[in-house]
Amino acid sequence: MQSPMRGERDDCRLWRFGNIEYDEAIGELIVAGQVVELDRSSRVVLARLLAGDGTSVDKEELLKAGWPGRKVHENSLTKAIGRLRQALGDDGWRIEAVYGHGYRFVSDAADVAYPRPDPPPLRRRRHFTIALAVIAGACAFASIYAHRTAPTEQPLKIGEAPDVIGRILWVDDHPENNVEEKRFLEGQRMAVYNVTSSDDALKLLAMYRYDAVISDMGRNGNPLAGLDLVKAMRARGDHTPFYLYTILPSRAQRDLLAQHGGQGVAVTSEGLYSFLLPAGADR
Repeated sequence: MQSPMRGERDDCRLWRFGNIEYDEAIGELIVAGQVVELDRSSRVVLARLLAGDGTSVDKEELLKAGWPGRKVHENSLTKAIGRLRQALGDDGWRIEAVYGHGYRFVSDAADVAYPRPDPPPLRRRRHFTIALAVIAGACAFASIYAHRTAPTEQPLKIGEAPDVIGRILWVDDHPENNVEEKRFLEGQRMAVYNVTSSDDALKLLAMYRYDAVISDMGRNGNPLAGLDLVKAMRARGDHTPFYLYTILPSRAQRDLLAQHGGQGVAVTSEGLYSFLLPAGADR
């Protein structure tokens, strides 16, 4: 890969390789013209591999970057690499394992990285930046969500705090089970709105912008309610990040969610927060 062009904003780069474009500042991955969703850890790992300019990056370095301040098993990195390869599609081969060391990103002479320019005022925005400021050297943490253009920017209800930095729609027919998680997220300045049915969720999604949807799997007598909801959302062009929060995950369930356009399955509150909050949040 050619050396990045240097400039005042070369800490946040726009990478182009093959039919792929990755905007490091907002964490947006575009493959063959289509936006592909990535979880936070995968975005950070991708950015670090790209910054390696074709050299091998040690596993420990990737673990520290992708899961800062947390002790995670190497298997977490393996899974993130697998998700990245799947997201890159035909270019997944570019992430190459280096035996006994780590991984590297394979590039060719046509690949290049540019300093990311300031967007023009009317540029299409597909991300809601959850951080209030971008810290130098931490561009990959600056944005958590990629979703459709908001139909409205007004508060969802009277009384929403003016310093809210993200909105979550939580779909569960037993919201009392998630009181502690909701309280924690609200403490991180995330506005959390509860509904108990998919019908109500779809109505609200048609009217307002949310930065993520959390859903249980079974609801109101339908054991596949969560999957049905994300299918309905994607069918009408709604790409709001979607996460299942469940106590009985399975590989088949995760695969089905991915096939229908979901972003992840969380079993613990910590796992859920890792999807929704920026690196370094007080968990």
